[in-house]
Amino acid sequence: MRLYDYDFCHGIVHGGWGGGIIGSLNDMRESLWENFREMDFENADAKEEMRDVIEEMTAEINDLISDIQSVHFR
Repeated sequence: MRLYDYDFCHGIVHGGWGGGIIGSLNDMRESLWENFREMDFENADAKEEMRDVIEEMTAEINDLISDIQSVHFR
């Protein structure tokens, strides 16, 4: 019997413990945007710079999710 079988690995990635890795990354992405919306900016330039940073972070999270989802367990 293998310890890390399909069901175990799938559970870690997609669900089970706290929503799984994918769920945690989705929560993180949403938290970034929620925190951005709650920030009080003194000028438009600072807001645009922060929006660019958040968009870059979001893109990296999306890429990571795609990479993780491309792994298939047997």
